[in-house]
Amino acid sequence: MAAQIVYHYYKNKVNTIMKRIRINHIAKTEGHMSFVGALLDGDLAQARIETEEGARLFEGMVVGRPYYQMPVIVARICGVCPIVHNLGAIKAIENAFEVKPTKAIILLRKILELAQLIHSHTLHMYFLSFPDIVGISNNTNLVSQYPKQSQLALEVRDWGVKMAKLIGGRTVHPINSVVGGFNVAPDEEKLKDFLDQIPQLIKLSAKLFDFLKNQDIPEFRNPSNYLALKSDKEYAIYDGKVYFLDEKKKKDPKLFYSDVDEESLPYESVKRAYHIDQPMMLGALARLNCNHQQLNKVAKKNWNELRIKMPDYNPFHNILAQAVEVIHCYEECQKLIQQYLKIKNKNLKVDFNPTAGEGIGVIEAPRGLLFHYYKFDKDGNVKDCNIMTPTCLFIANLEQDLEKFLPTLQGLPEKKRDLMIKTLIRAYDPCISCATH
Repeated sequence: MAAQIVYHYYKNKVNTIMKRIRINHIAKTEGHMSFVGALLDGDLAQARIETEEGARLFEGMVVGRPYYQMPVIVARICGVCPIVHNLGAIKAIENAFEVKPTKAIILLRKILELAQLIHSHTLHMYFLSFPDIVGISNNTNLVSQYPKQSQLALEVRDWGVKMAKLIGGRTVHPINSVVGGFNVAPDEEKLKDFLDQIPQLIKLSAKLFDFLKNQDIPEFRNPSNYLALKSDKEYAIYDGKVYFLDEKKKKDPKLFYSDVDEESLPYESVKRAYHIDQPMMLGALARLNCNHQQLNKVAKKNWNELRIKMPDYNPFHNILAQAVEVIHCYEECQKLIQQYLKIKNKNLKVDFNPTAGEGIGVIEAPRGLLFHYYKFDKDGNVKDCNIMTPTCLFIANLEQDLEKFLPTLQGLPEKKRDLMIKTLIRAYDPCISCATH
């Protein structure tokens, strides 16, 4: 049965006018969703994202399975961001078993994660969100009208895809990164070749950012609860504490996890999450708001040239944040690869024994904070599993933004209004496949 949305309005109001809005399919996102909303006398009554994926039951299917299968299985949650699911599971399991990875292992994992961000961000910001900004619905027309920029985006993304294969074992659903390290060391000559390509790719990424920043991006501000990992050492991607931008405070990931409530509505498979009853904004813009002072040199220079007052509460700027993060990721990869190559005696596999326990792994996915939780018996078999994905964590905030945004669209033709709704939704870069895990 289709989702039932109840609209609350004042029945005793004589001249009440309620306008319902429905968009049956939001294309150019990972997974399937629709939108339904209503305006009452110009004020929003309700906005709802309806996820249209069937139950996938990953959290249930892994119960009873051995720990070493987890990173391989949960990577199948998503074809766009499998690496962060793989690494998130590995971190949780290692925390449960008290495994201490070596510096070389952590360096490779960070490079692998940064490669994930590069190819996911470039795909989204240019091929999924940018067409909305210029009013192109067909990506064939996008490539025809912007051939140089399309080629540029493909070149910027290609390095990340190939680096993911070099370290992870294959482009999608990595098999080389495991609990305790890596099965096979990456070819160092190939790593050096990739390293040599980075200076040019930093320039190309800056060109793509320069192109996107000059587009007519909608102006809309709605202060939200921005959250991201934060570390004193670096622009946090792989590790850190959960940082609350408005409160300027950090929270241990375990405490944050314990304060999050998840709910499942009767008409959909996705879980919605709230931190102490509050919605959250995550992803590239949240990370930038929390950590922009720690951007690498070229990325920081490009962002500062925009002269945007921070914190930036315009969710449409998420694609600009993704673009500047791509520059940052290339700069960071350059440093990390150099550090890795200097290590003489690389130990990429540490010994450990599975044991009864539980662990949480947190990592920054392209779309924001990702949590993996596992509980194990004495033989290392899964007794319990819970996964909180970025889209589950931010979908309520997206609906809150839509509630504020819809009244500004009054008077627009229906086609233009619907495009603006889709533009805001896609700017968030939602992953419905991850959400319905």
